[in-house]
This record gives sequence, structure tokens and C-alpha cells, in this order.
Amino acid sequence: MSLHPPDSAVMARAAGSDANASPVPALPVDPAPMCRTASQNGGRTKISRVDHNRSAEPRRGSALVVEPSALPEGDLGDVVGSSTDRGRRTSEGIKLGVTLDPEDNPAATANVPSPPPATKARPETESDEAPPVISRLDLKVLAFSALIHIALLLATGLLVVHTADVELPIQLTSTNTDTIVPETDRLELESLTTEAVGGLDAIAAGSFAPAVGAPAQVANPVVEQAARMPNPNVEIADIPLPRAEESNLMLNVQGSGAEHVGGAEGAVDRVAMEILRRLERGPVLVVWALDASGSLYEERQRLSKYIGQVYQDVLKLDNEELSAGDNLLTAAVAFGRDRKVLIETPSRDLSRIREAIENVPLDKTGIESTFTTVAEIARYFGRFKRNDTRYQTLCVILTDEVGDDEERLDLAIQAARDAAMPVYVLGSAALFGQVLGMVPYTDPESGQHYPALPVRQGPESIRNEMINLPFWNRGQDALHLDSGFGPYALSRLCGATGGIYFITRLGATKVQFDPARMREYKPDWVSIPEYEVMLAKNPLRMAVVQAAQITQQRLPGRPSLTFPPTGTDAFNTAMRENQFRADRTRITVDEALEPILKVAKLRDREPSKRWQAHYDLARGRLMAMKIRCFEYNSACARMKIDPLKFKNPNSNAWRLVPDNQVRFSDQAAKAAEQARELLKRVETEHAGTPWAYLARLELEEPLGFRWEETYVEPPQRNDNPPNRKNTPKKAEMARPPEPPKI
Repeated sequence: MSLHPPDSAVMARAAGSDANASPVPALPVDPAPMCRTASQNGGRTKISRVDHNRSAEPRRGSALVVEPSALPEGDLGDVVGSSTDRGRRTSEGIKLGVTLDPEDNPAATANVPSPPPATKARPETESDEAPPVISRLDLKVLAFSALIHIALLLATGLLVVHTADVELPIQLTSTNTDTIVPETDRLELESLTTEAVGGLDAIAAGSFAPAVGAPAQVANPVVEQAARMPNPNVEIADIPLPRAEESNLMLNVQGSGAEHVGGAEGAVDRVAMEILRRLERGPVLVVWALDASGSLYEERQRLSKYIGQVYQDVLKLDNEELSAGDNLLTAAVAFGRDRKVLIETPSRDLSRIREAIENVPLDKTGIESTFTTVAEIARYFGRFKRNDTRYQTLCVILTDEVGDDEERLDLAIQAARDAAMPVYVLGSAALFGQVLGMVPYTDPESGQHYPALPVRQGPESIRNEMINLPFWNRGQDALHLDSGFGPYALSRLCGATGGIYFITRLGATKVQFDPARMREYKPDWVSIPEYEVMLAKNPLRMAVVQAAQITQQRLPGRPSLTFPPTGTDAFNTAMRENQFRADRTRITVDEALEPILKVAKLRDREPSKRWQAHYDLARGRLMAMKIRCFEYNSACARMKIDPLKFKNPNSNAWRLVPDNQVRFSDQAAKAAEQARELLKRVETEHAGTPWAYLARLELEEPLGFRWEETYVEPPQRNDNPPNRKNTPKKAEMARPPEPPKI
């Protein structure tokens, strides 16, 4: 938006003159011109008048720069006070030397004295004589003019103008960047003052109390990229959301009444029910799509033993003999990087089906073309006919991974819909907010066992919506939780085609969540364009995704809690390296907190329980981690300035032990308490969910640290060095075999 010099009419109106009045001679003024200034507020340009003849006091609409010297001594929180300015907005904190807008931060100008009222200059032509009597004609003209102005005011009053209070960019990018941070060995104790906390006032300024007044209307931001996005072809309203059902629960099926446990065999009754439902409409062809990767070898063997149970359950439930004759046929396809039809001619021979499943050729590429396979099955078997009888095709996938061709998801959905083919999946639960899971694996050919190999098992949503912060006193496994849902792409494939995702395997953590409770937290199983539009219209959800992406950056790892004895080179090196890790973590946390704190006022307006839990957990954990980083570096700085001495002669190391006391500053202690309250809120409002579980883990980790001396077993010394003549060269040494791709 460009600013143009005001014309004479505008200047006249700005000075309070009447357009209908007679010309007034110009007053003598200072050579400094009168102009308008612009200030930015939330993406809107505000124009205000600045009169250089007045005193240099701050006025509404003009920029006020708060210098450090102008601030009173004490906590930054003392600067931020109440104000009688319109809206009674409360700033969450101020930064020194930052240009503030008095309209958005009235507290910044609370202590600034208002200018004395200006004395209106009298024109030279003004006299003390009584004004002339107004004629009746003038009264009619004035009355008519007043009616016209009242009508215009009423018309303009009916217009509703929405202003976007929060604007966030729609562009989602995730890159691995190396953040340059200053050397933390310079972070001595004297430099870690309350000013170094950098934003603790803003963090602690939030409140859990409900808003007393009615919340102001917040319009959704208009994002050009989302507006230009074409409407997707998929009607989401017509798609039944897939149900992630735990197959190890009790499933009472009419005619069997059996209690089934986890594994592929646990879903046979549910598959039988779906087949029978289709048989009520006509003949059915069931196509089994079997993942040929090595990680599914044992699962396929179990399925081959229980495959007959599926058809036996159908016979038990089929009181009308709908499956008699060739009304129920079966085919099988194996897939890895390529596809292979195991039963080209659909058959009702169970022995043939069982043999095909047992002898699936092993695929060692580690690539699963899941969605390409579904599309080809739909084209190959989707319009199957026998004796001029059209069959209903039903596809059942057995897999433990997401699939490596997710870009073909929409193609698979369209092909399955064209063939009216529902897709069912017997698969693993998606990891909560994680992409890679670790599974044990035994090579079926060599028999070699691998305790943990990576597989793609998540996440359950389109984007990674969970922040990725490690627990310093726990292993990385604490973050590997089953989400209670299937992976996004497979879940959407099932839902878009009228199928179901059956969770037949749980992760290694064995932490289970109530499926009925988790249905309130189902992910947004929509297309990617629709998801982007949804984020663009909801600043809080956009902020959550942005914070999650920021924490996915490549961090240097958790800092060590154990240090060598003081006064040694090893101690100094360990201090420098670990303070660097802690400070770099703090920088990432600050970046992630920025969008989260901007939308704090929108939290109570969010209708989705899933996004409420996302926001509360992200804010609570980020605040806790920021305090933890400051406490860590503060403890290290104290040890460097005033090194402790061992009291026990057997001690040979120092260890930072988590402590409930926050020593850095009063502001840090206040922010730590607010972080705990946020986490307790998550635990209470979202009980029985992964969010509550992670909040409990965070609450169990104190935010402060204290030093304790300890004993660390020294590494074993080798007093008999190897004979170099008998030692093979590195190039000649046998390399360990690479783990297989599963």
C-alpha cells in the first residue's frame, strides 16, 4: 500500500474545518510540514496524523520506541501494566528496543504523560460580533443535509468488516538446517541474568481463566495459495471415516461367540462379517494383497493357518446359503517393489489359497508399492465376471508398513471407487507423531536375528502434528507410542472406499489407549489440498504444525548429565560441548514457541479435542524444555566459576541430578509453574490418550538441576596391545553384513 501526500481537502478535514465554510486565511506555522505516519498492526496499515508543531509526545497510531534506559528497574513484568485504553488489551511482554504500537500495547504508553490540550487558534477574520440570524431557507437546507447524512450513516453501519487479528503463512516447509549459535563456554554465571531469559515474561503472562467478556470475532485469514487451489474431486462428506478397531478386544460374532486375540487371526471374524454383508448383494470376489517383505513372514504363516477360519465363519453365518457354489471366490496377489498374481484364476479351493499364502516369494528390496498394487487389483479384478455374472470385488491387504508410493494414494482411491471395491487393511497401529518405528526381525533364510530394524509406521496424520522433543532422563522409546489409529494414507484409503482399517498388531511399548475414547481424537483424513485449506483457515492449527516442523530439525542430541572431575581438560571440553547442545535446543524451542504464543487467545475457540490436546501439550512441553535448558546452563556456569570438591574419596565424576527447585530466576520459576499447570490440564482434560501420557512423563521430570558427586566405572585398559604384524589392514578386515531391508 502506497502513501500519498494529503490534498488540501483532506488537510482541511484533518484540521477540523468544515468544507462548507468560507475560506480561512492560513495560519503562520512552523516550516516543519504536517504529515501522516503509517504503522503496521497484524498486517493492516494504520494512518495517523502527526503535527510537528505539537510537542514530541507519543500519539495514538504513531510508533513508540522503548529504549532500555527508559524502563524502570526490576522485573520486566512490572513494566507491563493495566490500561484504560480501548479493548483493555494486555501485552504478553515487551522487548527492549522494539518498536511498539500503542494501540496494541497500551501499557507501553501508560506512564507517558499526555500532552496538554492545544489552544485553538482564532482566524484573523473572526470577530466578537453576534452571529447572523439563520433564515428559514437555511434551516430547510440544513435539515435536508442532516437527513441525508443520517441515512448514509445508517447504511454504512450495516456493513460488517472482518479484520484478521492473526495472520500466519500457509507455506509449510521442513528443512534440516544448522543453526549457528554463539559459543556457550562464554555463558558465565554473570551473563545469565534475568534479561537472558528472553521471553519468560511473555510465557508467564498467559492465563487459564476463561474470558469474562464475549470473545472478539476473528476472521479466518485469506491465503492466496489456498484460494487458488482447485476443489478436489473427492466429496469428503460422502466418505465414511475408517474405524481403527482393536482386534484383540472381545468381538462377539453371531454364530461363533469367540474371543479373539491380536494378530492376523484376530480379525478373521470381522472380515467374515464384511464378506457376508457383501454376499447379501450378490456374488463376491475376495482378493488378498500380501506384503512380501521379510518383516511379514511370520504374520503370513499365521494367516495361512487361519485363512480357512474366515470362510468357515462365513458358512456359519450364512443361513441363506448365499456363498453356495461359486458365489464366493478368492484370488491372491503378492507385492513388494513389483507385483505378482499368485492365483490368476479366482478359486473357491481353500487348499490352493492356503498354499499360495504360504509360498509368497520373499521381497528383499524393502520397497512396498501398496497403492500401485491396489490400483492394479481394481483394474484387473474390479469388473470380474463368470458365466455373465458380475462379482463384487473386495480387497484385503496384509501389511505392517505405510507403503513407499503414497503419492499414488489418490490414484488408488479413484481406481477402487470406479470398481466399487472396498479396501480393508490388517495392519499395525501408526506411531503417534512419529514416522519410523523399530521392529525385531529374524531373517527367514539365514536365521540371523536383528533386535530392531526401522520400518515406516506413521504418522497417523497427513503432516507430523506433534513436536519432537526428547526426554533428557528417558530413552527415545518413550516417544514411540501407538496412536490408536492406522497410518494416514492407508486409513484414508479404507475410509474413501468404504472399508475398515483393522489394527492387528501393537507396538513394542504395549501402552494401549481406549479405542472408544480415541474416536474423539481422530485425525483429519482428508486430501492434502483440503488439509492445506483447513490450516490456512485456522491459525491455531497452522501454529501447531509449524511448531512441530521446527522441532523436527536436526538437533545435536541430548546434553550429557555426567561430567569428569573439575579442573581437568576433559571437564572443560565436556562443559563446552554440552552447554552448546543445551543452548541449541533452547534456540529451537524459542523458534517453536513463537507461533504457539501468538495464537494463545484462540485456544478456547478451537472445537476439535485433537487440536486442543496438540496445542496444550506443545505449549506445556516447549515451556518446560526452555526452563530446563536455562537451568542446565546456569548449573554449568556455577560449576565453572565456583568448582565443587569431592567429599567422598571414591568419587570420580559429577552428575547433574534433576531437582524440583528452579534457581535461575523468579521469572523462570513462575514460567515453570505455568508449564506444569498446562501439562496438568492436558492430563486432566485428555485422560486416557497419548497426549495425557506424554504430559505425565514430562511432569515426572523436574525442571531444575543440582550437582551430586558419583562414581563412574573407568573404561578397561588393554595392557597387551595387539601385534601389528598379525593385525590385518582395515581394508582387509571383514565388514559386518548390512542389515536387511524389510
